[in-house]
Amino acid sequence: MALCDILEDPRQTRRLAKQIAAHVRSTGPLLPDGARLLVSGPANPGWRVITVWDSLEARDEFVVQRLTPAYKAAGLSFESVTRTQFEVQMLIAGDLVGAPQSA
Repeated sequence: MALCDILEDPRQTRRLAKQIAAHVRSTGPLLPDGARLLVSGPANPGWRVITVWDSLEARDEFVVQRLTPAYKAAGLSFESVTRTQFEVQMLIAGDLVGAPQSA
């Protein structure tokens, strides 16, 4: 069963999101094992991250071993992040690798 996980953090800024991503990247691939999709960007307020996982176990392992320490290193607590999750019935995506490039 694939799982979509939506994380929203009203305290997170673009700078903090980059810091968290750099910490995660320093501990392994930014798209970790068991993840199929990662989308992140500014929300109003804060930052939103949407991921699709192969399993709940893969997601939980990433959160405990890599994401929570990255939040702590940025001076944030992962406990106050709002989390929404649902079972994925369909995932269709084109070539979405990378970030948009500025003109």
